[in-house]
Amino acid sequence: MNRLLEGALNTFFPERFNCFMCDKEAFVDAGGLCPSCAKKLCRCSSPANLEGLDGIAARWRFDDLTAQAVHRLKYSGAKYLCRPFTSGIKLPENWAPDAIVPVPLHKKRQRARGYNQSALLAKELGALTGIPVREDLLKRVTDSKSQTRLTPAEREKNMRGAFAASADASGLTLLLLDDVLTTGCTVKACARALKSAGARGVYAYCIFIHPILM
Repeated sequence: MNRLLEGALNTFFPERFNCFMCDKEAFVDAGGLCPSCAKKLCRCSSPANLEGLDGIAARWRFDDLTAQAVHRLKYSGAKYLCRPFTSGIKLPENWAPDAIVPVPLHKKRQRARGYNQSALLAKELGALTGIPVREDLLKRVTDSKSQTRLTPAEREKNMRGAFAASADASGLTLLLLDDVLTTGCTVKACARALKSAGARGVYAYCIFIHPILM
C-alpha cells in the first residue's frame, strides 16, 4: 500500500490506540490524543518571565489530567511519552540557543529511578530541532528533599546551591528543559548557576506549567 493511500485510510478509518495522555484505549487523533483529552488539554500562552531567565515558554497546563501522564513518565518507566510530549514544539525564533541543557537529577536519585526524564525529553527535542544536548554543562550537587509539599519560600531555600555549572557554559546561549514548571525555583537556580559560569543567555522551556504561573 503506498503512503498516500495509507494516510487517507488512517484519516477516515483511524485505528484504536491508547491515548498518550490518559492511557485509555480510544480512537486517537494524529497527535495521539483521544477526543476527551484533545478537548480538555489546555495549551499555554506565554507565561510571565522569571527572574534570572531571558525567556520562558511552556506547552500545556499542569492539571489533574496531565499529572497522570507526568507521573507515568517519572515513576512508571513510560519513556515513550517523551516523543508525543515534544513533537510539534516550536521554540521562539529569537531564542537561538547553542545547546539544550536538561534540568539534572542528583546522581543518587537518578540511580534509583534509572533515568532523568528531562534528559530524555531534551534528546527528543534535540533530534526534532537539530540543537545539541549538553548534559555536561550542569550538575545537581546536592540531594535536596522532594519539593512536592514545600511552600514557594521553602522551595527557594531548598534550591540554594543545588546546581553547579561547567566553565564550558561560558559565552553560550542555553535552553533549559524540564518536564513541569511549578513555582520556577528549580529553573531559576539552574539559570543562576549557568550565568555564574559565564553563559551569555539562559531560556527555559517546560512541557507543563502550573496554573499559578500562567
